[in-house]
Amino acid sequence: MRFMGDSPSRGLTEQEVVNFVLKVNTHSLFLSKATILFDSLLMCVREFTLMRDEAYCQLLKQLTANTSSKPDSCQRGWRLLYILTAFHRCSEVLKPFLLKNLQQASRSAAVQYQGIAKACEQNLKKTFRYGGRIVPPNSVELKAVMAGRSSKRQLFLFPGGIERHVKIKTCSVALEVIEELCYEMGLHKSEATEEYAIFLVTHKGQNVRPLNKHEYILDVATEAEAVDSSYSFWFRRVVWTQPLKFENELCVAMHYNQILPDYRKGLLNVLTHGKVSDQQFHQISKLAALQHRAKDIVFIPSIHELSEYIATPLFKRQPPQQWVTMVTQHVQQVQILSPHQARAQFMGLISAFPMFGSSFFYVQSSSSTTFYAPCIVAVNQHGLHFLHKNTHVRVESHSGFSCVFFYIYTCITLGLCGAGADGSGPPGGGAVQPHPETHCWNKLPVCRPDPGGHGHTAGHSAAAGAGITQTRTRTRTLFRGPRMIICK
Repeated sequence: MRFMGDSPSRGLTEQEVVNFVLKVNTHSLFLSKATILFDSLLMCVREFTLMRDEAYCQLLKQLTANTSSKPDSCQRGWRLLYILTAFHRCSEVLKPFLLKNLQQASRSAAVQYQGIAKACEQNLKKTFRYGGRIVPPNSVELKAVMAGRSSKRQLFLFPGGIERHVKIKTCSVALEVIEELCYEMGLHKSEATEEYAIFLVTHKGQNVRPLNKHEYILDVATEAEAVDSSYSFWFRRVVWTQPLKFENELCVAMHYNQILPDYRKGLLNVLTHGKVSDQQFHQISKLAALQHRAKDIVFIPSIHELSEYIATPLFKRQPPQQWVTMVTQHVQQVQILSPHQARAQFMGLISAFPMFGSSFFYVQSSSSTTFYAPCIVAVNQHGLHFLHKNTHVRVESHSGFSCVFFYIYTCITLGLCGAGADGSGPPGGGAVQPHPETHCWNKLPVCRPDPGGHGHTAGHSAAAGAGITQTRTRTRTLFRGPRMIICK
C-alpha cells in the first residue's frame, strides 16, 4: 500500500535506510523512497521464502476492485507486480491460481490493464524457467518501468566493429539474444546457436567473461554499470563444428572479421619442412587479393598493404616486389567480385585449413619428452594439437574426453574464446581476464594483455581470432603430470 501511495511511506529511519540499502544494493544510496520500498519488498521476499506467496496474494488483493482515491494506485500496483514476477517465483501450490488470475485479467475486455497483465504472466513463466532475476533494478530501470517502459535498446558488438541493437526486456536472457542475432545471420537451427556466446567486456577489454545462456541481460548490465559505465557486450562464435553459411552478408562478415587476425598472424598456415611451396605462394597471393577486394578497393595494393594482408614470417620469404607481382595477377581476377563475395571466397578457402576454428596457446616450457617447448597448442573440437612454434607442423595430437573437457574449460569457463594477440578481446584468442565470479572452481587466472595492447575502441574493429599472447607474468601450470607453462 505504501508503494501504491495508499499509505504514508514512514517507519524507516535514515540509519535504517542506509544500512538496508548497503545490504541490498550498495549502489542505491540515493534512490527515491519508491525504490527503497520496492527493494525492501524484494529483500523480504528473498530472505523469507514463505512470504513470496503472501506478497503475491496481498498485491493481487490490492489490485482486485481497487477503490483507492489515488488515481495511479492501481497502475503502480500492476507495475510492482510486473517487477515482482520477474524476480521471484511463487509456490507450486499458488502457481496455477496466480497464472489463471493473470490470464483472466489479460483476456477480459472489461479489465483496463490487459497489456501489463499479459506481461506479468510472461515474466512469471520465464522466472520459473530461468530462476528469476537476482539484481534489484537500478534507479534508471525502476523509473522506466514506473513510466510504462519495459524495454531498452542494448548494443551488441560483432567482430570488425559491426553494431547491432537488440530490444532487451525486463526478463530477456542471453540465450534469447543469441537466437535473435543468429536469426539475423540466417542461422535458424538450435545446433547453430549453441556455437555462439555473449561476452561482457569491462575496463577497456582488460576484463572479459562469457555470459551463461540463462543469465538475465539487465542483471549483468546493472552490475557492470556499477563497475564500469563504458562496459560493452560482444557477440562471438566459440565453437566451429557447423558448416559455414555464405548466403547471409552479416554472417559472412562476422566470421571473416573474427578469423582474419588468426590468418594474418600466420597461425593457420602450415609450412611442411619449413618451406613455402609454390602452391602456398599462389594461395597466399590469392587470399591477399581477396582481402584487398573485401575492402572494396579497386587499385593495386601497395607493399605496406600487402604486409598487412600476409603474415610477417611468410611475407619475408620472398622480395616485396615479387609479392606485388603475384598479388596483382589475382587482383585482376577478383575485380568482378563484390566485397561480400570476396569475403565469402576467402572464408571458403581458409575453412579447409587443418587448424581452422582452433584456439591457440603458447607453451613456454614443458617437462614432456614427447614434444619440445616452446611450441603452440591448438585446441578445437578434434582435440589438443601441439604445433611447431614456427612451421606449425603438428608434433603431437590428443583426442578424447579429456581434450574435449580441456577445450570446454578453456574456451567457455575461462572465457578464452578469444582475443587477438594485442589483447583486443574475445573470442578465439588473446589475453583476457576471467570474471572472478564466473565459477567458484575457476582458480587459473589468465595472463593479462601487454600494457601496450589496444583498448576498448580499438578492440571493436579487431576481429577476435585465436591469436597468441606472450607475457612474462601470471603464468600457471595447467596440467598435472608433464609440466607445461601455457600463456594465452
